[in-house]
Amino acid sequence: MSSPIDLLKRYQPFIDAIVEVFSPFVEVAVHDLEEGTIAALYNPFSRRKVGERSPLKELKVKIEEFPDYFPPYSRRNWDGRELKCTSITVRDHNEKPALLICLNIDTSVFAQTKGLLEAFLKIRPDAGSPIETYGGGCEEQVSSLIDHFLQENHASLKALDRKSKKELIEFLYRKGAFNFKNAVPFTAQTLHLSRASIYNYIKEIGTAL
Repeated sequence: MSSPIDLLKRYQPFIDAIVEVFSPFVEVAVHDLEEGTIAALYNPFSRRKVGERSPLKELKVKIEEFPDYFPPYSRRNWDGRELKCTSITVRDHNEKPALLICLNIDTSVFAQTKGLLEAFLKIRPDAGSPIETYGGGCEEQVSSLIDHFLQENHASLKALDRKSKKELIEFLYRKGAFNFKNAVPFTAQTLHLSRASIYNYIKEIGTAL
C-alpha cells in the first residue's frame, strides 16, 4: 500500500523538471489530501509553508470528485500578482485521491510585456501613410516620376520598349513610388502592362538589390 510520501517520491522527478524548466515563474505545492495539509513546496513565492492547512475549498469540488486535473484557473498572489494555476490529482492504488500537485505560474511579467508590445505596436486607426498624406496623390506623384524618367532619358511614353519599361519600373521602385497602395494598377494602366508583369518586375528588382 502506497502512502502519500511514497506517491510523492514517485512524482518527484516530474516536479523537479517542472520547477527547473519554468523557474522562477512557477511554484509547485503538493497537498496531502488525507491530512488536508501542504506536504511540500517548491520555489515558494506564495508565503505558504509546509504543514499549513490546504485551501482546498477554493476548488469548490469534493475531494472524492476531483478530476484527473483541473482546467487552468486564475488567482491572485498575496502581493497582487496574477497567477495561472492548475492542479493534478494523484490517486492511490484504490483510485482514491491522495495528493494534489498544484502548479502556480506567475503571469504578471508576461502581462506587462504584452501591454508594452501593444502600446508600441498601436497605430491610430485613422492614420494613413505619410507618403500619401503629405506627398500628394498617387497618380500625381507617379506621373511626375514617370515624366522625370522620360525627360532624363530623352524618351517618350509611346516609344518605350520592354527593356525601357522595366528600367522605368526600377526607377519608380527606387523612388518609393510603390509605397502607394494604388501605384501598381495606375502604372500598369499607364504603361499598358499587366499588374502581374509589374509585380514580377518588382520581385526581380527586390531580389537583385
